[in-house]
Amino acid sequence: MPFKALTLGFLAASSFLTVGSFVSDSAVAQCVQADVSVQYNISGSKEPTDRSNDVAMDSDPSCQGNASVTRGVQGNIGGDGPVRQHRTVRHRQQSSNNSDSEGNGGSTVQIRSNPGIDVYNPAERWRD
Repeated sequence: MPFKALTLGFLAASSFLTVGSFVSDSAVAQCVQADVSVQYNISGSKEPTDRSNDVAMDSDPSCQGNASVTRGVQGNIGGDGPVRQHRTVRHRQQSSNNSDSEGNGGSTVQIRSNPGIDVYNPAERWRD
């Protein structure tokens, strides 16, 4: 019986070591840059919105442990004339002078979610 308990104890301990090796080898994002925005127009105009969303994301190759997030909403409700929406965003991340970060650079994760939405509202013709 003691042999069975010792064997089970060894198997349980070795399973934790295996899980621990997977955890220590997990991927880590060096830097993260995200831009989340929405541009919408709800109006009586049948013309598409003149819209631009200029997003630039740059980072040093050795960047690690940084995150930057921008978010924005541009909206128009009402009217029947042309609509213009323009947005400009610049992300720039530089590495620190920390000696621990030398040689540990990697790809920066860049996320963009920027829908443009046009909704035609025929009721605008009857508004005063």
